[in-house]
Amino acid sequence: MLALIFLIVFPFAFYKAWKNVQMAKASTSWPTTTGRITASDTATVMFRRQPRIAYSYSVNGASFTSQRVSFAGGYKPKDVDSILASYPVGAEVTIAHNPQNPAEATLETGANKQVTAQVRILVICFILVVAVNVLSFIMRS
Repeated sequence: MLALIFLIVFPFAFYKAWKNVQMAKASTSWPTTTGRITASDTATVMFRRQPRIAYSYSVNGASFTSQRVSFAGGYKPKDVDSILASYPVGAEVTIAHNPQNPAEATLETGANKQVTAQVRILVICFILVVAVNVLSFIMRS
């Protein structure tokens, strides 16, 4: 039953993770603007300490705020302090924004191993679920 639920949810989760990777890749060509860090702190997300950085910026005279540092799903605990140090409150930063939707912005562009991790984990889980079910079927036969 759990495998069935996973197989139903998998396509949607995979699509979302894949779109995130594609957006991360596209962000390297987004236009940039200057903004200012308004908050730089940590938050506990799923029992892990993660950076929480807020910034404000304007595009064509319209003001926006965002909290996306990158397209990564999370950060290694050892990286949190260095990320926070890179974005102190009051610092002037370069912000890349989606030209079709300026409210969508990021401090760090591109897809790295942390961004693609969600896709890799989902594929590994899919393979494991299929393998366990095939083995289970063979053992019952």
